[in-house]
Amino acid sequence: MVSKSTKTALLLCFGIGLLLNPVYLYPNNLDGTKSVVTYEVEPVPNETVASQVVHLSEQTLGCGTERACAFEREVAERGSLRYNYTVRERSPEWDPYSLSYARYNLVNIDGQFYAPAVREDGEQTVLTHRELSTMQALEHIAVPSSETSPEVRRAVETGSVTVVDDQIPEFERNDPIAHDDEVYSVAGRSYSSGPVEKVLVWRMLFVLVGLFAISTAWDRRGRE
Repeated sequence: MVSKSTKTALLLCFGIGLLLNPVYLYPNNLDGTKSVVTYEVEPVPNETVASQVVHLSEQTLGCGTERACAFEREVAERGSLRYNYTVRERSPEWDPYSLSYARYNLVNIDGQFYAPAVREDGEQTVLTHRELSTMQALEHIAVPSSETSPEVRRAVETGSVTVVDDQIPEFERNDPIAHDDEVYSVAGRSYSSGPVEKVLVWRMLFVLVGLFAISTAWDRRGRE
């Protein structure tokens, strides 16, 4: 049998909890005006989905009439190109300065995927392509989860992640993520911003109920 003093203490804690609701209810979105983004993440199940993921990734240069494609098509047609200077390769880190030199890791020419390859031959640089299957292309551009943010790792481990007034760069770039011998990708996104009125009404209700609970507990404590 729960004693009256215990019930009073529980009622008091309940009331205080309701008063502190902004701490746990949208703690980073107190007035409901900030944007909320939820990313749904799933393993890539087959080659069909893998092809879609690879095509959507910003790491893939889908060759049409872009300037870079004129060069990549020539490499594909010739088999290789020689250059008299050293070619700067993509930095493993997400460096905006290095990105001005290398914006893609994969080339899609007429439905075939190629990984740009570079080797030194004396004082020349030889530019070639390495032909890849769809699944090899997926693995080639997959970013190891160990090199990503905690939010990305939480998403692949739990299936989704929600951020407030922020976006996750890896998911916005449609990067596939390699984690525990599987490759994951964003299966869906939902963007929203909680209506100010709705958030404030619920919080006001919690505050009123919390005040009532605290006053009731205080009154009961005075009569015990």
